[in-house]
Amino acid sequence: MKARVWTAERRIHPRYTVRDGSYAALSPDSTIMGQIVNISRGGLCFRYIVHREQAFESLATHIFVGDNGFYLEKMPYTIVEDEQVDYASSFSSIAMRQRRVQFSDLTPNQIAQLDYFLFNRTTGKV
Repeated sequence: MKARVWTAERRIHPRYTVRDGSYAALSPDSTIMGQIVNISRGGLCFRYIVHREQAFESLATHIFVGDNGFYLEKMPYTIVEDEQVDYASSFSSIAMRQRRVQFSDLTPNQIAQLDYFLFNRTTGKV
């Protein structure tokens, strides 16, 4: 287990936890899809199960966020971090990763949709 180094908070936007059922994918055809851990106006974090074919998947340029009929599409992003998630139990054979992305160059319409998502689909600040 690696030691955590605590640093000063550098985020501009507050992060919010999301309701169960909120997912992110790199594209509609992507095998990289997982449950959103938290989201902000600046980006999001989601966890996904690693599949063998993902090693050869090219990086998409947009992220798709869906939640119970609400759908944000083609959100441009850059990957900030992608790391393996460690579990307390060593008996788990499922490989999970956690990806953090930062939104970039959002249109005014995408910002309005993101604000709607933050106001209506989140449960509170992290």
